[in-house]
Amino acid sequence: MISEWETLARMRRQDCKIFTLDAVQRRHPIRGDESEFAVINSPAWVNIIPITRAGEVLLIRQYRHGSDSITLEIPGGLVNEGEDPAIAAQRECREETGYASGQDAILLGSHLPNPAFLNNTCYAYLWRDCMPVGAQRFDEHEEIEVLAVPMAQVDDLIKRGEIRHSLVLTAFFFYMLQNGSLQ
Repeated sequence: MISEWETLARMRRQDCKIFTLDAVQRRHPIRGDESEFAVINSPAWVNIIPITRAGEVLLIRQYRHGSDSITLEIPGGLVNEGEDPAIAAQRECREETGYASGQDAILLGSHLPNPAFLNNTCYAYLWRDCMPVGAQRFDEHEEIEVLAVPMAQVDDLIKRGEIRHSLVLTAFFFYMLQNGSLQ
């Protein structure tokens, strides 16, 4: 049977603005051996599949520093402290696309982005009946292009490797589980 390890100590190694890095000393519950592990602490993340009244999904294209590439994604970002993830997802959509809906966002699922060293959860939402409501409002260093794409084209974008962001792929996976296909 698998058991949780005992946490003996936690030391903050780095504060990187959007996450912190801790060194965590843990002891195995049966063998008693101890080791230090790196743990990245991050607020929850959200992403959202916005569907327009015309039945198109809003995708965003932006530069990503980690991969040093331009990616094709859905809107998303960090959940602010004390913020409901659904509200955060809707906020991110409005900020990044200028679109919103009078309906509430629907939770498609949640997942652990990489539990080997990350301690957060990512929530994926669907937001139907979106329409333009104002200008985009970028965070510092953001520059985003919005594309309205028929949902039926999304699986081709994935197959061709144009959508490669794992959190975005997971959101579309949740969508497919609930809807049977990307239609």
